[in-house]
Amino acid sequence: MSESFEQHFAKQSEEEKSPEQIKEERALKLTKEIREIKEKMEKKGKTIEGYQRIIALVEEIKKIYEKRWQLEGRLTEENVLAEYEAVGAVLTANFSPEGDKVVIGSDYDQMMRVISLKEKDKQGKPKVLAKYEAGGAVLTANFSPEGDRIVIGSDDHMMRVISLKEKDKQGKPKVLAEYEAGGAVLAANFSPEGDKVVIGSDYDQMMRVISLKEKDKQGKPKVLAKYKAGGKVWTANFSPEGDKVVIGSDDCMMRVISLKEKGEQKKPKVLVRYKARGEVLAANFSPEGDRVVIGSADKMMRVISLKEKDKQGKPKVLAEYQARGRVRAANFSPEGDRVVIGSADQMMRIISLKEKDEEGKPMVLAWYEAGGSVKAANFSPEGDRIVIGSDDGMMKVLGSKNS
Repeated sequence: MSESFEQHFAKQSEEEKSPEQIKEERALKLTKEIREIKEKMEKKGKTIEGYQRIIALVEEIKKIYEKRWQLEGRLTEENVLAEYEAVGAVLTANFSPEGDKVVIGSDYDQMMRVISLKEKDKQGKPKVLAKYEAGGAVLTANFSPEGDRIVIGSDDHMMRVISLKEKDKQGKPKVLAEYEAGGAVLAANFSPEGDKVVIGSDYDQMMRVISLKEKDKQGKPKVLAKYKAGGKVWTANFSPEGDKVVIGSDDCMMRVISLKEKGEQKKPKVLVRYKARGEVLAANFSPEGDRVVIGSADKMMRVISLKEKDKQGKPKVLAEYQARGRVRAANFSPEGDRVVIGSADQMMRIISLKEKDEEGKPMVLAWYEAGGSVKAANFSPEGDRIVIGSDDGMMKVLGSKNS
């Protein structure tokens, strides 16, 4: 039997283990090492190094069982905690700040829905708490920091901020603000304070930061900053401090743009740029704001430093992973030590930024195969669950039933 054949079946055997078994085995391995260190110190004497190692191992065991993402290996339907079927591809899916709800947007039925992860309807399905029909496919949908509003971007060129507390005269969720762009609104996200939104659109290739408090001369939401990219702006997100935005566009570029400094022709200054080998479809800041994760049409996920440079003076790539399809979603975990990606190969993957595999590449900790291209993939605020949206019309929340 050849070595590669043996390795193949060893890998198969590992993949067949349940996530809970893998977690238990890791904890037992660490416990065994602690016991061995104690036995060694009993025979040869106590050392500072020995105690330091025991403390470090105890912390690792705590992390295994604390409320954060714990599952490893191939996830199955047993790990689906909640699911909802829309009428059309689920293009966007995000948790509420409390993690007890998700918002989704779909294409064919042009609907935004807020779905409870605690309450069930009469059919025993997750209860729809609010819904809004746009004039086109809902391409993006996100909660406000307080969780009381939703911002959506749609194919009808509109950005809308929708209340989850107030109703209009028809009894529908009240539209608090709206802005018409020069193309489909592909990205729309609140600032950390919730008083602004950043949007990215396709035909006019624009990123805009829009005030939810100030009006322009026409009585419309005031545009505070704008930047024209070299192609569709697929993604646009604020930094944790709210003083910068990151955008990804059709011209294969990721750009970090200052909202305080001006560059040429008094336009917002581009602080960092990175060119991928395909359209940049996803771009998000790390929790500390010192890194950006991007997903692109070249099937790559990359984590890029905003502080370090490589030998060519370009932003340093700290980690990268090649999927088998366009990487449409890429987001950090709340701790910033992992990323979740969704790709056109129908896969959701959780990738470690600390551990390496046998080839020295970032280790894939867990994976799940959806029934279609994965368009959205995000961690919950606690980091213990993942929500995905895919081309098969499904939203699914993945995690451990014991967490």
